[in-house]
Amino acid sequence: MYPWLMPYWLRFQQVFASKRLPHAFLLVGPAGIGKSALAVQWASLFLCEQPQQNTPCGKCHACQLSGKQTHPDWHVYGADDAKSIGVDIIRQLSAQLMNSPQLGRGKVAVILQAERMTEAAENALLKTLEEPPGNSLLILQAESAMKLLPTIVSRCQVWTLQAEEQQALTWLQQQLPGREITPALLRLNQGAPLRTLEYLNEGGEQQRLAVINALDAYRQQPWTISSLTKCWVSAMPVTFEWLSRLLLDALKLQQGVVMQQLPFADHPALLSFLAQRPAERLLDSLQQLLLLKQSLLDMPSAVPSILFADWLNQLLTKE
Repeated sequence: MYPWLMPYWLRFQQVFASKRLPHAFLLVGPAGIGKSALAVQWASLFLCEQPQQNTPCGKCHACQLSGKQTHPDWHVYGADDAKSIGVDIIRQLSAQLMNSPQLGRGKVAVILQAERMTEAAENALLKTLEEPPGNSLLILQAESAMKLLPTIVSRCQVWTLQAEEQQALTWLQQQLPGREITPALLRLNQGAPLRTLEYLNEGGEQQRLAVINALDAYRQQPWTISSLTKCWVSAMPVTFEWLSRLLLDALKLQQGVVMQQLPFADHPALLSFLAQRPAERLLDSLQQLLLLKQSLLDMPSAVPSILFADWLNQLLTKE
């Protein structure tokens, strides 16, 4: 169990011991916070045949199957990369929950990225939530409850997962000994330690710095435009993410957010420079950036370097 998840695990154990377990939970938190790891621990306890002090025994037949992810009464939905979770999948979930458990203990259903459910799928799930099958546990996972129907949310016990910053930084330092791990790195990844670890291991920080440093160099030396566009083109598609988040930080700075609290606080001069642009200009540039990303997908023959230069000119030109 990841250290920042222990409070949620202990809380679930207390609810489990009270024998007043809700039939449905909604775990909310950014990708990489550990929602699936927590759901696995919950499901293992729920299905265990001989829990020991509100902990899975790890020895019974159910625990053995759970450990191999082959428990017949434990079903996970939305594990693929499909853009949406359709109504047929939810109907399958409902039917499986209605069946008697094969091992007799109970049934568990987990929906990954539940915000991907179509409207028809959510309505189908709502029927199951309104009349939950006996001895079943339904765990929805989502990055934001706002993307689900309010009626779905209201019928679940909502737990919002967060990682205590110092605890997360200590864990990351243990995973990457000898490397400097700053709070800003964690904030860049929505406070999610697992996402931060992946980001660092896959060179995400180097890509971000390349994109932002190129812009900072251009701010001071406008003749470096060709180097800038070359860098941005080579870093696509993450170029769009980092530029968008940089502009959002500039807008936050305009609204009075303290520089040190912003993910891009490691570029204070650039942020301050962008924050001098009118808010309307920054918002329009954000919109244009989304359109530029889409246009490059729709037009393979387009020249990204020219489009990036045009976008930059619109952002920085004084009126």
